[in-house]
Parts: sequence; structure tokens; C-alpha cells
Amino acid sequence: MTEPPDLFPFLALCARAQGTPAQYELLRERAATLPSWEGVPFQAEAHGLEPLLYAHLQAAGISIPPHVEQQLQMRTMQHAHANHVRSKMLAQILGAFQSAGIQALVLKGAALAHLVYPRPELRVMRDVDLLVRAPEADRAQSLLLELGFHPPTYDLPADHAHLPAVKKVVEGLPVSVEMHRQLFSADTHLGVITYDDLAPLAQSFGLYGATAYTLGREDMLWHVYAHAFATPLTYEPLRLVWAADLVSLVEAWVDVMDWDTVQRRYRRAFNALPMLHHLTPWSDGVLERLSLDVPRVPGGTGQVFQGWPRFSLAAQREKGYWGILRDSFYPPEWWLRMHYGVGSNPASLWWMRLVRHPLHILGWMGDYLTRRINIKREKA
Repeated sequence: MTEPPDLFPFLALCARAQGTPAQYELLRERAATLPSWEGVPFQAEAHGLEPLLYAHLQAAGISIPPHVEQQLQMRTMQHAHANHVRSKMLAQILGAFQSAGIQALVLKGAALAHLVYPRPELRVMRDVDLLVRAPEADRAQSLLLELGFHPPTYDLPADHAHLPAVKKVVEGLPVSVEMHRQLFSADTHLGVITYDDLAPLAQSFGLYGATAYTLGREDMLWHVYAHAFATPLTYEPLRLVWAADLVSLVEAWVDVMDWDTVQRRYRRAFNALPMLHHLTPWSDGVLERLSLDVPRVPGGTGQVFQGWPRFSLAAQREKGYWGILRDSFYPPEWWLRMHYGVGSNPASLWWMRLVRHPLHILGWMGDYLTRRINIKREKA
């Protein structure tokens, strides 16, 4: 996924559920300098931002070309319907699990849509992620098949965080569900976090007359941050909807989040928060409450996060091998700060750049090759 250099910063300003005066002022400035609105709906869709973009453009009083506004309005209505269908299906799934004695936590967007977004339809949903106890994952998957979901058509390694996705068409829309045994796969080196680790602090939300449960606030912050910014370089590219989740939950929970716990258990995520100011500016309330020290970056606000070096090797081929090696072993400073949560200490940054990051990449490559060899041996 690539954007023209003037389009990514424009879209990034809308990566939040709650609008701010500073955000809208910047949005009006960047809208006025757009050379063309062509491609805006397409790129917004690629980032999962169409409903948010349309809502923020309206709130900022920005004039949109009629044909572009029609596209955004139509896609926003389609996403609202899709969100309704998938949320209703999720409620049915959770009801079936409850009847079978299976406890589950709803992960990421399917929960955040109802907790931190003003309207659930503003959060685009592609699939539904559920976390259950590892011994119950296969039984939970079997229940999904009984509900009419189709068996998966591929396999995943035994140490993967979730089972292969199952899918079902509901009211003409595909619904995909991933059954998680733990939050992160072993190759992410983010630790093994299970249902039992998270359940004691779980929070609830209403879902079509039922009560659903999801991660506690502090655990949710860590999961959303890690999923978006801390997984290996070769995973799928950054989508701004993930940044919107992180920004939105911080803005919504800044006064009720246990920040001492966040800094003690998830300092990596906390240290990365100032960098998000270069995507979409934090509100004054967040800056003051958390005393965030926003760092200066080359290129200025709006240029950070462009070309986030997290593409599959196939998608990077156009860079050539030297380009792949450069982005993998020598990423920019802002990326190190966001990916690893490195502080502003120059010594820490250079240690991360010259030692820890290269060793991390080499270790990940070793793990990857070992898994591939083991898979070939099992098939032989």
C-alpha cells in the first residue's frame, strides 16, 4: 500500500474517533492544499477510515467535491450495515458460547466500536477476533461450524495465536471469525498472554441485548499498540484504523486509565504515545494529563509513519534487496521509537539501532527458517 506524499498526512489526521479544534484546523489546511480529491475514497478505504474521514470532514466544515462526497456517503452507509450484521452475528456467537459454558473475550475493533467510538459504525470491521482458553479453542471452533461457518481452507502452525479463520455469508456479507488461544504468536516475542491472564480485569459492554466482555483498559491499550506497531517487520502494512483505535481509547479513557499500571507493565506502549502526535494531534487534555513530551522528527508533523517498513517480502520486491535490507536493519529513528517504545535518550536509541534491533531481526529470521524446515520435515 503506497500513498502520494501529500495524502497520507491528510488521512492520518482522521485516525481518531474524537475530533479536536487543532485537528480540524490542520484538516482544513491540508484539504485546501490537496492537488486532487481523486483517490481519497480509495486510500481511505484501504486504511479502514472512510466513515471517520467523512465524519471529520463534515465536522470541520470542509467542502467536498460532490462525486467524492457521494462515494464517501455511500461507503459509510455500507459500512454501517456491515457493522450491524457482524455485530449481530457476534452476539449470536457469544450466546451459543454461553450456552456451551465457553467464556470468551472480544478483541480489538469489535469491542472498541462499542466502547470508545461515538457510534459503532464509525469503526470499520473486517473480521471478529475472540479469545478463549486454549483447551476450549477447538470446541469453540466446532460450535462456529454448527452455526453455519465454513471450515478453514488453510492450516497455521501449532504455536500461532489463533486457529485458522472460519467464514460465513450473512445477509450477503462475509463474516470471518478468528479464535484466539492467546493474544500473540510466539514469533512476535511479545510474551504469552492468555484468557486467564486477562479475564480478572475484563470490562463489559452491551451488544444487541446481550453482555459481552473484552480486555480491561490497560490490557486493551497494550494489545492495540502491539498489534499495530510492535509485531514483526514482515507482517501486513500499517493501517490507520489501528492507529485510530489506539488514539481513540487513550482520548476516551485518559481520566480513568490506571497510568501507573501502564507505565509499570506496558512502558513500551506508553513511551510510543508521544509519536502519535505526528499522526493526529493529541488533545490538550491528553498532553496535560500524561505530560507527553512530543519529539521533533525530520520532515515535521505529518511525515512520520509514511513508508512504515512492515511489508511482506513480496510487497517489498520493488525496493530491491538493498532496499529491503536497509528498511529491515536500519529503520528511521521515529520507527525505533514507535516500534520498541525507546525513550529520547540518545544512548538508548543507538543501542537499539546498532545492537538490539539487528539481533531481533536475525532472531526472528532464525525462528522463521526453523519453522519452515520443521514444516517441510513433517510433510516429508
